[in-house]
Amino acid sequence: MGVAKTPTYAPSAEAQKVIADTPSTVGGGTKGLSGLKPGVPIKTGASTYTKSSAEYVAGAGAIKFATLAPQERAQLLLRMGQIPNLYASGMAPTTDYINRQLKVGYVTPRTEDFSAYEKILAIADFAGDQPDNVIIKFANNPKLSEQFFGKISTPAKAVTPLSQLQADMDSKFLDLFESKADTGLVKAYAKEINTLESSKGGISAQQKEDILLKYIQKKADNLYSIGGVAATDKGALGRSVRVLRSAYEDNGIPIDDKQIYNKAVQSLRSPDAAKNILEDIGMHASIIMPAFKDFYAKGKSAREVLSPYISVRSQILGIPEDQIRVKDMYDVGSGAVPLTIQEYKAKVYKSDEYKQSDNYKSVTLGDTTAMLRAFNLGA
Repeated sequence: MGVAKTPTYAPSAEAQKVIADTPSTVGGGTKGLSGLKPGVPIKTGASTYTKSSAEYVAGAGAIKFATLAPQERAQLLLRMGQIPNLYASGMAPTTDYINRQLKVGYVTPRTEDFSAYEKILAIADFAGDQPDNVIIKFANNPKLSEQFFGKISTPAKAVTPLSQLQADMDSKFLDLFESKADTGLVKAYAKEINTLESSKGGISAQQKEDILLKYIQKKADNLYSIGGVAATDKGALGRSVRVLRSAYEDNGIPIDDKQIYNKAVQSLRSPDAAKNILEDIGMHASIIMPAFKDFYAKGKSAREVLSPYISVRSQILGIPEDQIRVKDMYDVGSGAVPLTIQEYKAKVYKSDEYKQSDNYKSVTLGDTTAMLRAFNLGA
């Protein structure tokens, strides 16, 4: 029985003609963007074959952009930015990005843009089509684009390691209870934090604090429970923190989170404890601004008493009232009697804050312009 011969395959007559007709020096021996030497014939067309040839080489992307005016570059970049997955995640040109460039008078493409356009040119070579038509077809066919350029996966969001969350929680518990957090509480806390961190919306600073306060309250309830029944209702600690934070802020009394948490936990012990803390805030406010002590005695906060002065400060400095801090206004009530509105207004106008404000700059510019016009020196 004879040994079977391995079949050999020779190029077809048409293929041999293509090879024979292609000069070996075309493209200087360098492959083009399509993977072929420039000048190599390519059959194109979906149903009826037509003749084309490899044309584009590396650097064609930069050359293309160099021939375009800024507005034309902008249009090309925006069209390419509409093609799904043509760019790496976060790198596709957007309308805002292009507008920011146009505002400064130029549109400068990046290496990412050259590379993206050369991907289009490689396809145009094999398709025998114009690059602009290729861009339109891919922009209108996301599935086709995904097949060509690959689906860009969204990386998993980073979450805070358990060890770091445990350290944060232990630090708070040591401050409040002189003992570290129980392992069970730490794990439950970390699970909630990580779940929100990895969610689409992420986690806000307020959400993170609310979760921490929930577990601090669990510990506090165990300590202050009466007959095994928690002395406080759900969310009481969070509400207490917010009330105290607001009370200290509205009375211009500096305090850090550690002190706030301590006082909030103390307030859980009884209604009287909470009342005493609020009265203590009023007493400190009376020391800082004694001119308003009678108002504090009636339960008014410094922010309420200072309301007319805050309005004046807001108008002069051009700052929203809710962004004005009471601790910046001690001078109003630091004496035996408060400043009058006129006295305070004059003081604000003389301040460095006013001279640095947009309102001051606007007034100064207006005065300068009026003077130049009066002397026929301006427009």
